[in-house]
Amino acid sequence: MGQLKSLIVAPGLWILIPAIAAAGGSGMFLSKSRKGRLVESKKKRMPFIAANGLLVLVPCAIVLNRWASAGSFDTAFYAVQAIELAAGAVNLTLMGLNVRDGLRVTGRLRHSSPSVTKTN
Repeated sequence: MGQLKSLIVAPGLWILIPAIAAAGGSGMFLSKSRKGRLVESKKKRMPFIAANGLLVLVPCAIVLNRWASAGSFDTAFYAVQAIELAAGAVNLTLMGLNVRDGLRVTGRLRHSSPSVTKTN
């Protein structure tokens, strides 16, 4: 587990953070010419995604890497691991919603409508 944690921190964070920043920046740039509820929803989610990543996920990854390297798999390790997993799930959900809304804005994904069935 220590080797995996080490790979997540370096080179993982050095690749992931700029990639997410570039995606967020390009999304903001492309959204300047668009209006609507979906675009506004995406813009509202982005600060939460960024804050969660920078203030929770990155510190958790660094601390867990250090503890794993030291072989310190105690209750604190697993508590921080649980926090990291929960924060990661939140970010994945929010990013998934942004992808969905982005596809809807571009017309690549249609809004789902409830199917209507006729009874005789």
